[in-house]
Amino acid sequence: MDDQKFLAQLREMAEEGLSLWESPSVAVGIVKDGSTVFSGGFGRRDVENDLPADGKTLYQIGSCSKAFTAALVAVLVDQGKLDWDAPVIRYVPEVRFYDAFTTENVTLRDLLCHRTGLPRHEYSWYGTDFDKATLVHNLRYLEPNQPIRTKFQYNNQCFILAGYIVERVTGKSFEENLDEYIFGPLGMSRSCAFIDDIEGDENHAVPYDRTDPNDALHGMKKIPFYRMPKEDKSKGIGAPLGPAGSVNSCTDDMLKWVSLHLNDGEFEGKRLISEAAMKEMHKPQMLLSAPLDMPMEETSFWCYGLGWFVETYRGHKILHHGGNINGFSGFTSFVPDLKLGVVAYTNMNSSYLHFALGREIIDHYLGVSGGNWVKRYHDFVAGRAGAHEEFIRKLTGDRVEGTHPSHPLEDYVGVYGRPGYTDVKISLRDGKLRLFFIDTDVELAHFHYDTFVLSGVMGELPSGIPARFYEAEIGGGIGALSMPLVTEPGGKLIRFERKQ
Repeated sequence: MDDQKFLAQLREMAEEGLSLWESPSVAVGIVKDGSTVFSGGFGRRDVENDLPADGKTLYQIGSCSKAFTAALVAVLVDQGKLDWDAPVIRYVPEVRFYDAFTTENVTLRDLLCHRTGLPRHEYSWYGTDFDKATLVHNLRYLEPNQPIRTKFQYNNQCFILAGYIVERVTGKSFEENLDEYIFGPLGMSRSCAFIDDIEGDENHAVPYDRTDPNDALHGMKKIPFYRMPKEDKSKGIGAPLGPAGSVNSCTDDMLKWVSLHLNDGEFEGKRLISEAAMKEMHKPQMLLSAPLDMPMEETSFWCYGLGWFVETYRGHKILHHGGNINGFSGFTSFVPDLKLGVVAYTNMNSSYLHFALGREIIDHYLGVSGGNWVKRYHDFVAGRAGAHEEFIRKLTGDRVEGTHPSHPLEDYVGVYGRPGYTDVKISLRDGKLRLFFIDTDVELAHFHYDTFVLSGVMGELPSGIPARFYEAEIGGGIGALSMPLVTEPGGKLIRFERKQ
């Protein structure tokens, strides 16, 4: 099938997928053999104002940003200012991890391929007012659940540290480095890393989420952009999360980005990154036991490079990364031996339509049909409906009927804290306990004994997460609470001590 016929089919698949996924828009870009085949949008970037999406529409690309951080490190490796394998304390002497061995040995390579032993600890940064320096400082309080270099564990904090090292070595902000070394040389004139820039642009996608957080397939509501309190463009201060997920871009620009990778560090005849550094980013660095994407027989040999997932897809090496931030999801990919780059972005939480269209495009250039990716991804997510109940049951255990709290409810009221996290506040309102943590304010329902469960979602965690209270060692009052905020195997409960 020639490209024009396929693009007509792609439009049909996109429109069908937007309806099936109840999503507002998706933008797609294709570059093949150095030429742009397609860059455009389907659906509405702003439903309320009936505004269409196109190839210049700005989307937040979430964790697709991580490859940009790896590339900045590569630039500085080429300049002799950084070394992939030098301990990071050479560049940030004050940084500390939970254990001394990791502190003394962890390298930029370890940070960029997710093998530090640190699980996600997502709620030590999400919803907080910490600045970047504080997030780096707080690494010392975050417990690992694996020894260093033994297991791939996806992690945002370590990319924050990598970006912080770039800032320390260059004396410039992460955003200034993006402009100088990537956006500027590639002509990515639409790309930016501040919320003010994407919100202020007349052609930006509006973020949307589901109306019911426990239903990943139905309902659509407009939500605000996720803005970290410390971000302040007027002072040149970017989001503390920046190096892990703050890039805003469009398909026109992102095709230039994947072209740089397809050309091993050259763009329009100018070398931006050495071929050796590009190979370091693109080669497998850490094996995964299973893909983070939907399980599929078409993929194998799942690995992570430096800022990129690396695997085989229908026998071909593919590099890709997904991204998600409040109201946006993305897919950035390239297949080196096909000289093919495919990008897709959507302004809807939990929609996998961008993955589906990306796979359909790759299949077209492989000469394969019948993947039926839009339906397969939809059925995959539909098949997980109700899975959160089993997830919650593993966290709470079986309920013991007929129990009651060990203290009057007012005894649980207070502020609970621990290093590395913001405080948890427990209040009593209309005879019910309420928990306030990060940006969550929810009622606590009694489960059994001194265990209560959250009656609403918290970040990416579904409703029903348990909060367990503990008696103080001295005096018999309530002295602490814990929540399962780290859900990887071996992750410990996060315990907050009551403040006096």
